[in-house]
Amino acid sequence: MKEPIFYVNGRFVPENHASIRVSDLGLLRAYGVFDFTRTYDREPFRLIDHLERLEHSARAIELDLPWRRKELTELVYRTLQKNPNGEKGIRIVVTGGESSDSFIPASKPSLIIMAKPIHVYPKRFFSDGVKVITFPGKREIPEAKTLNYAQAIQALKRAREKGAEEALYTHNGVVSECTVCSFFAVKDDTIITAGKEVVDGITRKTILELIKGHVPVDYRFVTVSEIPSLHEAFFTSSSHEVIPVVRIDHTKIGDGKPGPITREVMRMFREYTRKKKS
Repeated sequence: MKEPIFYVNGRFVPENHASIRVSDLGLLRAYGVFDFTRTYDREPFRLIDHLERLEHSARAIELDLPWRRKELTELVYRTLQKNPNGEKGIRIVVTGGESSDSFIPASKPSLIIMAKPIHVYPKRFFSDGVKVITFPGKREIPEAKTLNYAQAIQALKRAREKGAEEALYTHNGVVSECTVCSFFAVKDDTIITAGKEVVDGITRKTILELIKGHVPVDYRFVTVSEIPSLHEAFFTSSSHEVIPVVRIDHTKIGDGKPGPITREVMRMFREYTRKKKS
């Protein structure tokens, strides 16, 4: 397989030659933001929404973003052209750039655009559902997709040790979101999902648009104590799409199989993304 080509600070370089300076604040202090989307029929999924979120994330941490949206769009498509054939996952990373004192940016931010083959999850995840665990914690700045993923990596390592695919952050008795995904629950034929203080997932946004008028939505946090009474659950992201959750820790959700509302959401999303191909 041909080595992926990345865009790094004005140059297109093979992945093995892509680098930033060791004084970059993204490396030294995890000061930076990112966004991720995938292609359908080689077209980036809701790219404008992802770029808007990137801008919002940068504002949230007071990171200068000197590139206009049109310029970033062109760079994404140019990076895709450098990586022909097959569907791609596209990661846009903006760091604080070089710093002379290891704290204050001293130059223009670094911009990296990566395009790599999309990760394909096992079919059983979608047909049978997956297990997730709860993990105490929450995002430091929920409204921003920052580079600080130390807590998420710790949570995902714990999840893998317990045979789970994802981890759910819990704080003050409520469930907020997954480490890299948005969380939805179903109770009494109503979808429950956080209304604020979580990352505004683009796939999540798409799902909420699709179900409007079809399934009622209760915008709130699920409490830890009501997990045993949930009838269904699922999580979403650009890479995962829609994956049913059939077990949280040691608790079986519903009858332990993907429920009817989850299956309908999966159907609607598949239909929506197929239309994007035509």
